[in-house]
Amino acid sequence: MRRTKIWVSAILFALAAGLGQASYLESDYAGEAPPPRTVLPPAPPPRRIIPPPVSDNPLADMIRNLTVQQGYHYRGLTVFPVVSSRVTQPQVYLSVEEALARGDLIVEEKGRGAVPVLIVENTGHRPVLMLGGELLLGGRQNRVLREDVLLPAGSGPVEVPVLCIEQGRWSGRVTRFESRKSLAPFAVRGAAQAGRSQSEIWEGVSGYQQRFDVDSETQDLQAIQDSPEISEALGEYREDFARHCWRSEQVGMVVARWGRIVGADVFCNAAMFRKHRDRLLESYALDCIAYEAPDMRHKVAVMPGRDEAERFLRRALRAGYSWRNSPGLGRLLSLSGAGLSGSALVHRDDVLHGCLLAEAEFIVPIARPMPEPRLRLEQTQPESAE
Repeated sequence: MRRTKIWVSAILFALAAGLGQASYLESDYAGEAPPPRTVLPPAPPPRRIIPPPVSDNPLADMIRNLTVQQGYHYRGLTVFPVVSSRVTQPQVYLSVEEALARGDLIVEEKGRGAVPVLIVENTGHRPVLMLGGELLLGGRQNRVLREDVLLPAGSGPVEVPVLCIEQGRWSGRVTRFESRKSLAPFAVRGAAQAGRSQSEIWEGVSGYQQRFDVDSETQDLQAIQDSPEISEALGEYREDFARHCWRSEQVGMVVARWGRIVGADVFCNAAMFRKHRDRLLESYALDCIAYEAPDMRHKVAVMPGRDEAERFLRRALRAGYSWRNSPGLGRLLSLSGAGLSGSALVHRDDVLHGCLLAEAEFIVPIARPMPEPRLRLEQTQPESAE
């Protein structure tokens, strides 16, 4: 019985002293000092899992995941399609043309009319992505949208920044606005997105009309796209690239005009690129045609390599950037430096559409001297001797 009590006391003493520590009874070491007490070091606290840092430049993140594919060349225009290894935004937004056709998008003048502003409203149940450079025809003057805007479903009236592309009219020819799948030519689109002034845009429109010899009583940019000759030429570009260039997985493109890389457009997913690629192609092609000179008849452009297209995209990683609010959902990231300007519409940390422009290659007005194209004489076979 006594031995049982001794063991119970020993167990209770050990529990009281704490697990991991040795305890001894005096009777076990009569006349001797007990061995030193063994104390285990305290267990380290659990490590806090630190999440990876969130980048404050989603456009740079997007570009790091892009791969440039082999380019295709047609009549001075070279296109390098790009694909992405990481698509985080699968949603497909309505275009302006789709929303207008459904009756979901209302575009109106502000009050009695203000040149730099239009009022838009999405009354439908799906968001609408409006691209910078989009032509909105009607009202008191035809306009071009300055920047990308994402209108939420049931947006209510929203003021969007625009520029006039029809200098000689200020009357309500038609009260409703429409879109004809048209984007402004590259130089005008780039100038609008780069924040150029209204007077520079008018000079650019005038320059295009001079180059194409298109007469418009109201100096309207849309008159150029409506020209039968231009419409036919743009159709040829569209059909040729459709046969040889486009694949289902592509999310954007890098574009060169007469041997010089001038810009790039990239979307959040392949479906959004397919929705807008023909209009973007025509925007670049119209600028390419305007840039062509009669003495290029026996010359061909030096087609840039894929490495040049990759370097162009990587220049955006060295450029500076800043944030500003958007009239609709998301925010606009503006980019400048390293020979580039551009912007990206970012919603929920994802780039919906990014546009890069080579500063030296879009010039308004087009009638002023432009950079020399990269050309070489077309090689001809020598005549065989008789």
